[in-house]
Amino acid sequence: MPRPENLRQYLWTLLLIWTAGIAASLVWNRSQLSQSLLNVARTSAEISFEKDVIYRIWAANHGGVYVPVSKTTPPNPYLTIPHRDIVTADGLNLTLINPAYMTRQVNELAQTGGGFQGHITSLKPIRPENHPDPWETASLQAFERGIQEVGSIETLAEKEYFRFMKPFRTDKPCLKCHEQQGYKEGDLRGGISVSIPMEPLRAIERTRKGQLFLAHAFLWVFGLAGIGFGTERLRQQVRQREKKEEELRAMAITDQLTGIYNRRGFLTLAGQQIKLSHRTKKGGILLYADLDGMKQINDSLGHEAGDRALIELAAALQKAFRSTDIIARMGGDEFAVLAIDTTEDNIDVYLTRLREWIHSRNNRDNAEFKIAFSVGYSFYDPAKPCSIDALLSSADRQMYEQKKSKMV
Repeated sequence: MPRPENLRQYLWTLLLIWTAGIAASLVWNRSQLSQSLLNVARTSAEISFEKDVIYRIWAANHGGVYVPVSKTTPPNPYLTIPHRDIVTADGLNLTLINPAYMTRQVNELAQTGGGFQGHITSLKPIRPENHPDPWETASLQAFERGIQEVGSIETLAEKEYFRFMKPFRTDKPCLKCHEQQGYKEGDLRGGISVSIPMEPLRAIERTRKGQLFLAHAFLWVFGLAGIGFGTERLRQQVRQREKKEEELRAMAITDQLTGIYNRRGFLTLAGQQIKLSHRTKKGGILLYADLDGMKQINDSLGHEAGDRALIELAAALQKAFRSTDIIARMGGDEFAVLAIDTTEDNIDVYLTRLREWIHSRNNRDNAEFKIAFSVGYSFYDPAKPCSIDALLSSADRQMYEQKKSKMV
């Protein structure tokens, strides 16, 4: 359990750790979300690429596909093979669509829908439309160095896309159209790039990041409430501990019978006060008193009556001196008082008060015994500093001289 003086620092440290933990969790989850969406974009691009490859293989294995000649599909001027164009028995003009021509048209059709974009390209394209852009050129060159695939976030027409590209190699059916370019089976012929628009994924990302922020904010506030509740309980425990420690300290320096300081308490506090008086240059009076006839009271009336006599003398001392003065039972029937910030001339004032209170008490009709005391005193002079033990010895000697004089 932290000390009371460290409780605030402990609380701020706990809040800092909790806030840092929540912030780290938020950053990590947002990072994981962004990575997950990037993986979705990559997976979509890979699926699109594999789809293009599959129907290219199908078309290549069938030697191409004949379709009616139209405005959107004129004969391919870059395809120079026998029977490129044919006419059916009923007069329908057909032209052969090779795999590359088919892929380009499918990709152009996909672009009109505003979705993913595909592009078949090569470093040695036959058709100008298949010429690579700078990103595709760099990717094709990377394939020649052995790289198997390339993927990155890029900007196309001021929009964000995930661009993905893998190479394709010349197989036997491809030689029908590309053998004249010098390709051999297994050669790197080009690649298909796929561009996946990121805006739909970014919209999902923004929504999920907002949800993550709200969830972490709620968790942070919930944690603050828990920390506040725990801190309040800790504060209560600290108060209870302080109270118990104060009680223990009070018990250690308090006389249990009279409620004033005991010898330990007096020596501790009086010693501190003497040091303070030396610095402030203010004097003090140490009074040492002894209850007369204590043995007779105990023998004739019992020890309970003796205890009452001690309690009443302690009360008399508290009446005669100020609340700021240090009053203690030194043991048995002996008492000491350190009157602080005073002069030697005031000793008569204190003794007069004490005797008047004792006189008033002894004249009560119900007084079962008389209280009398012997007293001695010493003065602390800041100009001539001395220890508390020296003051006690001086006052004690004077007190015993007075007690002896009563016995004569």
